[in-house]
Amino acid sequence: MTTAILNADLRPLGASDCLVIVDDGRFSAVLPMHQRDQIALAGATVVDAHGCTVLPGIDDSHLHGYEYGRSLTAHDMRGCTSMAEFQARLREARAEAGGWIRGIGWDGSLLHGSGPDGTVSVADLDAVHPEIPVLLNDVTGHMAVCNTAALRRAGIDASTRDPDGGRVVRDPSGAPTGLLLEAAVGLVNDVMPAITVDEQRAAIVAAQSALLSQGITAFTDPGLGPGGRTVLDGTGGLGAVEAYRRLDADSALLVRVNVMLLFGGLGGTRASDVSAGLDAWGAPSRGGAFGHLDIAQVKVFADGIPRSRTAWLSEPYDDCSCGRLQVAGRNDDERVAELHAIVAAAASRGWQIGAHSIGDRTITAYLDAIEATGTSPDRRHYVIHGDLVMPRDLERMARLGMTLNTNPSIRWMVGRTVSPILGDARNVAKQPLRRALDLGVPLATSSDAPVMAPDWRLIIAAAMTRALRTDPDYSDDQRIDARAAVKSMTAAGAWQSHAESWRGEIRPGLAADLVMLDAPVDWTDPWSLTERSVVATFVDGNLVHGTTS
Repeated sequence: MTTAILNADLRPLGASDCLVIVDDGRFSAVLPMHQRDQIALAGATVVDAHGCTVLPGIDDSHLHGYEYGRSLTAHDMRGCTSMAEFQARLREARAEAGGWIRGIGWDGSLLHGSGPDGTVSVADLDAVHPEIPVLLNDVTGHMAVCNTAALRRAGIDASTRDPDGGRVVRDPSGAPTGLLLEAAVGLVNDVMPAITVDEQRAAIVAAQSALLSQGITAFTDPGLGPGGRTVLDGTGGLGAVEAYRRLDADSALLVRVNVMLLFGGLGGTRASDVSAGLDAWGAPSRGGAFGHLDIAQVKVFADGIPRSRTAWLSEPYDDCSCGRLQVAGRNDDERVAELHAIVAAAASRGWQIGAHSIGDRTITAYLDAIEATGTSPDRRHYVIHGDLVMPRDLERMARLGMTLNTNPSIRWMVGRTVSPILGDARNVAKQPLRRALDLGVPLATSSDAPVMAPDWRLIIAAAMTRALRTDPDYSDDQRIDARAAVKSMTAAGAWQSHAESWRGEIRPGLAADLVMLDAPVDWTDPWSLTERSVVATFVDGNLVHGTTS
């Protein structure tokens, strides 16, 4: 089967007036339109792009696909800017089949609650739902708030000890305020009713449909397995991995997915967890060229986030603390040793490692651990988020063949809201994109959905401008050009996933994954990209979303 796409604008990665030929699911030719007569198109399906932008399929290389699907059925708390609005939105929520209310997306920087220092608290939720258990994950995915009914179900009271890598926030009397940080969210997730593999499969299918409609043809799902109990709604266990495998076996997995296994969760991970989990799992599983499912990566939550002061820094936060590694251990030395053991456990078993590492001290410790394994750069271990990476560590990453996988749209969204915590200069300098590229570090950008919407157009515009939501006119010397920004969401994701030999570009011999927009993009105006819509998405040369008429 042959498809010919006429009048395709392939900028910024190619020419503006192209003919793209697809044969049997692969690109077979890419030519200037004036050479059209050299190609026999008899019998081909002809698609006229009418000069609109055509790009390789988008690879969102750090997107919680399963949890994104679950978020589509959770009550949406995003965008609440006052407690009155927060409570009105919560009043509209209805319990799921298991009898709980589950929500996602509230932003504590926009709300003034009744808890210590104006934080959202159990009393704010009890005022709306005193009897139905409620758990609401915040916009970062590293914090949640629950009501008295949920605390009671989980047995959380003043005597409850903080779990490794997590904290039950308390008022001056020692009573829980309802706020749970990092691994402490798992205390409540553990008592929520379990869901079936069929329900987990439905979440993936819902996510797949939504992502294909946005031109996303591949993603890395970072963190499914036993550690999923602490992440977002806590249902992303091995059952979710099995749901992916069943979809792939049924040829129903249309997107290309790289699953990262997670042991230990948001905090308190031990090397013994990773060793035992991987030994029980078996060897890494690569889907091979033109496949749709790889399970060959391990996720490690090495630290937390600046907002909760749990990213590990060399220079202190506003409260004079420096955060800490979130793995198991009673002090910094023990935690560093545990991180080394965790990395060694995964690397020695042949797995690729991606570590959530935001603070500069965390990144240094993680790179030390990678170096100590002596594994080849071909393994392509990588840093996730890497907001506060130091130049000397970027140089090391280049030598080690490690990718920086970071999130420009999160930096844009957060803006200056954490400047009081980090200091403004350090805050706005996060994610040094240009410096990474100049030093030879592969740069992949991603959404971290459902933390942010999986909007690759916003990500590219934010990377090209370095603007902030709270300061649209801000920019600095770390912005990157259109070509680099688009590659960071296409070819770079394929490279991170060891798939660059067969996907990630519009080039003969590669998988015919592409996205067509509704107009040509003016790449001199990055924000104009956000005004464009996806009209068609192709995977393996097949139209999986939209229309070409």
